[in-house]
Amino acid sequence: MSYTVNLSSNQRLTVVNQGTQTLITLVSSSPGQQQSQSNSFTTGNWTSAPQLYKTGSGFILQLNSDRGKHHILIQGNSMSTTTTSSMQNAVQLDLESISDRTSSPNNVEFEPMQPMKPMKPMQPMKPMKMGDMSMDINQMSMQMGNMSLSMEKEQKSTSTKHFCTQCGQETKIGDRFCGSCGHKLDN
Repeated sequence: MSYTVNLSSNQRLTVVNQGTQTLITLVSSSPGQQQSQSNSFTTGNWTSAPQLYKTGSGFILQLNSDRGKHHILIQGNSMSTTTTSSMQNAVQLDLESISDRTSSPNNVEFEPMQPMKPMKPMQPMKPMKMGDMSMDINQMSMQMGNMSLSMEKEQKSTSTKHFCTQCGQETKIGDRFCGSCGHKLDN
């Protein structure tokens, strides 16, 4: 025996009696997402259809079985047994009987999800500037004062100055030896 009811516009309750176990499944849905939670309670075989009551603190599911009367409190997404037998100001809700094929925990009918929209391509990042420093991620370059770093395939040098590899003094194009330390220059 299996029964179902919508507790709200986005929450559905399914109750199934499988031998001596009562399986309760809550399916909550929101746009693009569905969650399912199931709990099993040892209640015995049902002797009558379950009854559901809406109370001020949630819902109470009443089960009559060969082992007696059982009450299960449902609040939000939590379920627990309770000894409550008083149903003052409770409103009974109608449970709909469903076939056992669609009520097992692995075959709970879900509403189809809306297809996901493709992501929009990212916009190119704008160059960043701070004082005399700038970075451009799209061209992979950075400049700070008169220094620059670029990840281009070809690096172009704008400097025409040459320096001695030994002492660091500036040399002139065509010099074969450093005028400061006499080190042989590679030209």
